[in-house]
Amino acid sequence: MLNLGTTYLIVKNMADSIAFYQALLDMPVTSQNDNRWAQFDIGNASISLLNPDFDEEKMGSGENLEKLYNQAYISYIQRTKIRYGNNVVLNFWVNDLNAEYERVKKLGIGTLSQILYINVAAPYYCFMIDDPDGNPIEITGDYSPFK
Repeated sequence: MLNLGTTYLIVKNMADSIAFYQALLDMPVTSQNDNRWAQFDIGNASISLLNPDFDEEKMGSGENLEKLYNQAYISYIQRTKIRYGNNVVLNFWVNDLNAEYERVKKLGIGTLSQILYINVAAPYYCFMIDDPDGNPIEITGDYSPFK
């Protein structure tokens, strides 16, 4: 059986992404490794930010790479094209969608959708916000359209 360790988001600018997720999640980074990786522990799950430019810069630095990477990883990085944004949808649930919408709106960290209503398998309300790399985030929860 597989156990989920984390969900990685590929980011262009680690500082911008850390600032965005710290504001959105209202928490500091749980752990970080240089400018390569940062993790937020959220209950029983985690979200990690991964900066692929870190490895590419190391590989082009002239450093002895044998201690950092094996040849298989170096070959993998050299042939892999990084695609930013819209690769994964993070879904968060809150108790009060009205209050969370107003909180995120006040943060001014990105463009918010309106409150959306979806009734395919079960009715629910949510709103969307994109992170700095264009990854969509869906936030859902209890909602009253009359607040």
